[in-house]
Amino acid sequence: MRILFTGATGVIGRVTVPVLVAAGHAVAAVARRDDDRRWLTGVGAQPIDVDLFDPDSTARAVAGADVVVHMATAIPPQASMTKREAWVMNDRLRTEATGVLVDAALAGGVERFVQQSISLVYADGGDRWLDEDSPVATVWDVLDSALDAENQVARFADRGGTVVVLRFSSLYGPGRVSADYVASVAARKLPLVGRGDNYVSHLHIDDTATAITAALVAPSGLYNVTDDEPVTKRGELESLAAALGVKRARSIPRWTARRVVGPAEALLTVSHRVSNGRFQEATGWAPTWPSVTGGWAAVVA
Repeated sequence: MRILFTGATGVIGRVTVPVLVAAGHAVAAVARRDDDRRWLTGVGAQPIDVDLFDPDSTARAVAGADVVVHMATAIPPQASMTKREAWVMNDRLRTEATGVLVDAALAGGVERFVQQSISLVYADGGDRWLDEDSPVATVWDVLDSALDAENQVARFADRGGTVVVLRFSSLYGPGRVSADYVASVAARKLPLVGRGDNYVSHLHIDDTATAITAALVAPSGLYNVTDDEPVTKRGELESLAAALGVKRARSIPRWTARRVVGPAEALLTVSHRVSNGRFQEATGWAPTWPSVTGGWAAVVA
């Protein structure tokens, strides 16, 4: 397949583009910096310079592609994550840029559109399993743009194209993927908020690559892409602390966290026990790392 890949030099793209090239796909990958272009060329992809907010530039990039894989995001660093203004570019990429790409894909005869989303958009489910039919209710408005992106690509499906939306759970992995988070836990600076009995679902970064590859042949639809065994937030933090050989940081009440980080507190306490059953059934995909507990041990090692 001829693939246009946005976000090719981000954490997802870095693990996925080489896998797609190795599978025989021709990948045109968006890159703006010289070192990113050199890396893409080195792994066998074609680097292209595209302004994703400009219709003409995007139309030229899309021309000739069979598939658009839109993974471009601008997730702020951990130190800025609780500041709403730090998410503005991410919002633009998921709303404006997605709309421009959908228009270009429709005009250019693209057959398939693969869109990144996030499983954090679900309403709090307590200890219940959440599938793709579970209610959506974002607990902080930084998540609204993910739903906006899903609505944008629905236009592509309405015109007869194949759309695969991947709701990834919280990503983790080696290197820059989780460096700040791991450092915070190692220094015992990341407290447990509340009782920690809320469920959290994760996805190892390497498993995004196999999921995106599976999405190239998946039936049109919305899919959760997550590990097999969600754990409680307390269990997740304790497993990482144990892998690091440190004690878990102390717990703080929810009201204290709310005073410090504002609305972002809801992201730390919402319960999401997410099921990947639909995606596994549709594609045969399965995560290499079924649980974050074992995954953290491997990351630390």
